[in-house]
Amino acid sequence: MTNGLLSRSPEEGARLLALSFLDQAAEARPRLADAGDVEALHDFRVGLRRLRSCLRAYDAQLKDSIPKKLAKRLKRLAGSTGPGRDTEVQIEWLRARSPHLSSHHRAGLAWLLARLEERKREAYGDMEDEVADEFAKVEEDLRSRLSVYRVEIHLDPKEDRPTLAEVTARILHKQVAELEQHLARIEDADDETEAHQARISAKRIRYLLEPLVDETPGAGPIVKRFKGLQDLLGELHDAHVLEAELAEAVEEAAAQRSRKVLELSLAAAPDDKLLRAERRRAHEAGVIALARLNRARRDRLFETLDDEWLNGKASDFLREVEGLGERMIAAASPSSESAQ
Repeated sequence: MTNGLLSRSPEEGARLLALSFLDQAAEARPRLADAGDVEALHDFRVGLRRLRSCLRAYDAQLKDSIPKKLAKRLKRLAGSTGPGRDTEVQIEWLRARSPHLSSHHRAGLAWLLARLEERKREAYGDMEDEVADEFAKVEEDLRSRLSVYRVEIHLDPKEDRPTLAEVTARILHKQVAELEQHLARIEDADDETEAHQARISAKRIRYLLEPLVDETPGAGPIVKRFKGLQDLLGELHDAHVLEAELAEAVEEAAAQRSRKVLELSLAAAPDDKLLRAERRRAHEAGVIALARLNRARRDRLFETLDDEWLNGKASDFLREVEGLGERMIAAASPSSESAQ
């Protein structure tokens, strides 16, 4: 990351940040072809997410460079990387539950994993097609637009030009207020929407602060704590999403078994042995057992969230976060630079 960003103009600093995130995605892009590089997709996704978060935060400074059509293309590209990775996360968690299931329920787990593995393959195939078709063109367009900008210079010596630090401090105050509002609206473990919005808000604050940590005194521990909150809310979101997936899977498993029983029953010479085996198979019982484990996970995560972040417990910390804005401005002042 380029040093001395805080004292630069908002237009220049925001573009340098955006270009650095585009570089991260571009560096990870060729690694997607390496099946052995397990971190490639993660790094590519993070680069795109940071880029989109930067463009959103500094919209006023970048709007002349990013037309709506280009922003939509970038959003679609980033969106294509989500389903495969999200399904992979579900598979990893479910697979780790195997030791906690009875042998009878493991058949349901195997059925569910096969279902998800197929979905993952399809999602990764769609993502690879989208990236192959779009990334190079989107990258080229973004680089050409972000590398040049126009700005008015007023010659009045009394007029101070704003810095990236001042603009970022205002953005930080706004983002902290949004996070605080979402946390205040979470009442119980069923509040999926507000918990998800809180996660997004926490991620945006972390992405805003992270590239400026070296220039902002005291920012490091705060960013680390936001990472913890983001991870906590991220796993809670995974539990919410998986619960919906398991509810759908129970219905599908039961429907498949009913159709098979009906098919065997309508045969010219029904095989009673096969019918009994089909009735006993009951994959939905294993899926229900997994749903119970996932619900317990959800409730544990919410309990941690409630203990550490809800009902005003985050207030002092969030005031500290807001204080980083003043530290940024002080760090970017000419007196601070001359003292260094």
